Amino acid sequence: MADITLNIARPSDTDAISALFERSYAKLLVNDYDPETLRRGMAFLTKANLDLLASGTYYLAKTDRGDVIGAGGWTAARPGSNKGDVQDGLAHVRHFAVDPDHARKGVASMLFDRCVTDAQQANGVTRFECYSTLSARRFYESLGFRVIGDFAAPFAPDFKFPSLHMVCDLSTLSSAPNREA
Repeated sequence: MADITLNIARPSDTDAISALFERSYAKLLVNDYDPETLRRGMAFLTKANLDLLASGTYYLAKTDRGDVIGAGGWTAARPGSNKGDVQDGLAHVRHFAVDPDHARKGVASMLFDRCVTDAQQANGVTRFECYSTLSARRFYESLGFRVIGDFAAPFAPDFKFPSLHMVCDLSTLSSAPNREA
């Protein structure tokens, strides 16, 4: 695997991140969603969130050639909420994706480890939550997350995307299984 660097994402990375989402989700979600649900969901899943890109807590994994092969980050505020919806010690893992050609090579784990380090230093985070696609469940479980319920992501008034609500107490990370994502 080429040398990978992690960089803080910027709004100017929107096109590269959206292209990554398209490559990743089109291939990695097909086994867990019916074609119509995936088709409708892709319109929402593949849009880079400008607020997230401007947060300073969203990261890109790049090869030594500068290719974006992974993205993911965290926020103190719950996804979809106003910025006032913050709980002490809690942060939210946000919009992870890895290029299918680089899946299961440690890229997403590098991104997650950066999230843990930065969230603990900046906000004293002791617990992460995430809304996961059905396909990413095994990845998040390998990090120490557990499912706490089903979640229907409200993508449109007439469309909810089947997802999972997951949580990870960071104190359990040392006992989490070996990660290969």
